[in-house]
Amino acid sequence: MLFRRTVLTAALVVAAGLPMAGTAAAEQKPAAGWITATDYSSGSPALAALDPVSGDIAGPFVQNAEDGVLSPKGSAVAYIQRDDTCIPQDEGCMYARNLVVADTDGSDQRVLVQGIRPETGEAPYVGHPDWSPDGRRIVYHSPRGMEWVNTDGTGQEVLTTAGGAATFSPDGRSIAFVKTTRYETPDGWESARDVWVMDTATRQARQIGTAGNALSGPVDWSPDGQRIVYATEYGLSVVTVATGAVTELQSGWTTPLTGIRGAVFSPDGARIAFSAMDAFTYTRSTYAVDATDGRNSQVLTAQSVIPTDWRTK
Repeated sequence: MLFRRTVLTAALVVAAGLPMAGTAAAEQKPAAGWITATDYSSGSPALAALDPVSGDIAGPFVQNAEDGVLSPKGSAVAYIQRDDTCIPQDEGCMYARNLVVADTDGSDQRVLVQGIRPETGEAPYVGHPDWSPDGRRIVYHSPRGMEWVNTDGTGQEVLTTAGGAATFSPDGRSIAFVKTTRYETPDGWESARDVWVMDTATRQARQIGTAGNALSGPVDWSPDGQRIVYATEYGLSVVTVATGAVTELQSGWTTPLTGIRGAVFSPDGARIAFSAMDAFTYTRSTYAVDATDGRNSQVLTAQSVIPTDWRTK
């Protein structure tokens, strides 16, 4: 495995990229850094780095791997990698997806959490890791719900069976995730998915969003910890943690986008990058928009990559 830390820690500055159809390029506030991402352009996932200035993709650094995130100090990387051991089936094989941690130079590669078999009989898996700000724990999604584990492999714990992919707040005191709830209506039972936040000390969770239209993928905190961005059935939204007020960013788009994945805040909190499908051309690209209202949209790259984090040097 080769994971060139020198490439990933290079400081980049966001500049004007290719505007989306029907939008005008606008001056952007600089958001120095680079975007870690999963590159699907070759058909198999691989860890890569996206330069938000040029749109160039550096890598791949780890083949057959996805959901890569760097530790707070940038000395280690956590990611999901498919095990190469065949689990025999009636026809063919299945392969477990494990949580792996390694130094960013490729050394000390180790499986931190082995894939967990779901009750459905699918391949064992874990997914979507995120480091705590102090670098001591990693939270991740499994068939059992939302779990975390110490980086030395101890302290594995299911935090809630009702949560999935999760992200630590910048101060490490909270974890945001999407939770599905069911409620009864005159026409029967319906489901809603909203953003919730768990206190890491008390394990108490409270509902933040109330629109009920969140998708069950990862969410991301703004650098100041005041907002959370998440994908919805209709586009992309930002919710204010203190008040629950929601801003629908797609209202500022002139080209409809679907299948949004991997929304992440820029290091200064001014922009949000994400992967989406153009509803007119059916092509997937990585975009960036203003975090306040969704305007000034840019295509960062037309290559099929899913952001996992946007970091400074």
